[in-house]
Amino acid sequence: MMLIAISISSYAQKGKNNKQEVVIVSGQLLNSKDSAQVKEYFYAGLREKVVQNQTLAIDYFNQVLKIDPTHHFSYYELAQIYYKQGALKEAKEFAQKATTLQTDNEWYWLLLANIYGDLQDYQLLIYALDELIKISPSKLDYSFEKADALFMLEKDDAALLQYQNLEKQTGLSDEILRGRQKIYIKKGEIDKAVADLTLLIKNNPAEDRYYFFLGDLYFSNHKIAEALAVYQQALAINDANPMTRLAIAQIYDAQKKPEESFQQLKIAFAYADLNIDAKVKIIIKYFDEFPDAKALFYAETLAKILTDVHPDNPKSFALYGDVLFQQNNLTAAKAAYESALLLNNNVYEVWDQLIRVQISLTDFAGAIKNGEEALTLFPNQYPLYFYTSLGYSQQKQFDKAISYLQQTLTFDIESSEFKSQIYSSLGDAYQQQKNYKASETAYDDALRLMPNNTYTLNNYAYYLSLRNEQLEKAEKMSAKSNELENDNASFQDTYAWILFKQAKFSEAKIWMEKAMKNNDDSAVQYDHFGDILFALGETQNAVIQWKKALELAPNQLDIQSKINKNK
Repeated sequence: MMLIAISISSYAQKGKNNKQEVVIVSGQLLNSKDSAQVKEYFYAGLREKVVQNQTLAIDYFNQVLKIDPTHHFSYYELAQIYYKQGALKEAKEFAQKATTLQTDNEWYWLLLANIYGDLQDYQLLIYALDELIKISPSKLDYSFEKADALFMLEKDDAALLQYQNLEKQTGLSDEILRGRQKIYIKKGEIDKAVADLTLLIKNNPAEDRYYFFLGDLYFSNHKIAEALAVYQQALAINDANPMTRLAIAQIYDAQKKPEESFQQLKIAFAYADLNIDAKVKIIIKYFDEFPDAKALFYAETLAKILTDVHPDNPKSFALYGDVLFQQNNLTAAKAAYESALLLNNNVYEVWDQLIRVQISLTDFAGAIKNGEEALTLFPNQYPLYFYTSLGYSQQKQFDKAISYLQQTLTFDIESSEFKSQIYSSLGDAYQQQKNYKASETAYDDALRLMPNNTYTLNNYAYYLSLRNEQLEKAEKMSAKSNELENDNASFQDTYAWILFKQAKFSEAKIWMEKAMKNNDDSAVQYDHFGDILFALGETQNAVIQWKKALELAPNQLDIQSKINKNK
């Protein structure tokens, strides 16, 4: 380390303007004390680097360089630290100085090559790779990387020459083949690419991967018939390769032959060694065609095979549940989601789907149970609080429903639609508790966020009419809900009932008849219709409607009383 004042220079090509940049490092004479200090600081820096204290490590290495500006080990260590931090400019500066001082150090040049690569400075990358090839000519990875860099610089002929030199050393390998194919395709020289692959197949007729290369080449260049012929050759060599089936299925799909494609997919899906993620992607593609019956059938069949072949993977059951959900086969979808959660209960989306299905199936006790269990795993997922509140509300446990709804509102919810739905549900729950002031406030908040929320408009109007309060406001809201959503029997019933409350019996009859036309199995509507007819003096017809209501709701004593008393 006793260095007399020196000046060392290294030259590197800049990537874009081809000018040389000069790296100059000047040294100085070190005495024994300086040498000892350098050694102490350097090893202290290494210790701090090992324990991930990079700031202190950088400080120690810089202390070394203040004493000895030619200490290449410190330049290299600093370059490594900055490179890992993504500070490529600083990493490049220190790595260049390290290679200037140690021109034959492979590790230094390798780091510098990585930095140039990340900077996409391919001209300088080639410069560094040439140095690495000179230092370690037996390491062919450097030569392959140089070919790639030449390709990136659009020096196609030079890249081809590089691959030819590599072929002389290693023979025609997959890597050389892929590199050459890339260049041929870019240059539009498809015939040369085909010739390469054809020769490989001729020399290695049992290697089905070469058939794939050629088939893919044909397919990507829209030569569908040629691609199919090559894949079928591969199938004849080895019919147990699921990738061949997938390739042929892709061809049939391109030829608009969905049934033939599906038959190939079924065979491929039966192989457990075919990656499940690849299978999932294939099934998901069918979702774009839903609700087409064939697409649903294909997706369900493949998803069922997935659960049979991969019974220990929760993805298979989760996807199967999604397909069944799309078919509205909710009971089967619920079972599939439950199977997925038994295998892995840490996927929020599966919990979400399961609970929504349970609510649709009116399994409110199950929705409450799963909602509360899911919340122990995902306490920050506010939809779970909402779903659980719906379960409690339907179970007529309104205190708990309100509590969960209020917890939902503590979250920062961006969706105005969802937030309006929460307030609307609060309005319903408060109504059931006869806390009418709180109910009206919640409904007003819901409509403030979404003035056209038909669900809120209808419920708010209906409950006001039941209490004989603000009937004019109720009529306007109900009329608006019917304008926004035609042919909704429930909305029409509400409007008819409000008109009845306003003693507009003839208009009420017209709207109730509309409701009955759209839904003829509602006890409430038959009961309301009977009341309207009675008000119009049609007592006999009114009793007929009340009797129909009683058939649908046998335990309604008030309806039985109307029938008994004819009023």
